[in-house]
Amino acid sequence: SIEWEDAGMDRLHGAPESLAYIRALNAITPPDAAFDAAFSSE
Repeated sequence: SIEWEDAGMDRLHGAPESLAYIRALNAITPPDAAFDAAFSSE
């Protein structure tokens, strides 16, 4: 999800830049445990 806050930025420039950034984040490997498991007291 991309939140567009810069109304002055041209979409033809900002959208491809944002897409490249998001695609780079896909290289992050998700953790093995669920988020809520980190707070489990068991």
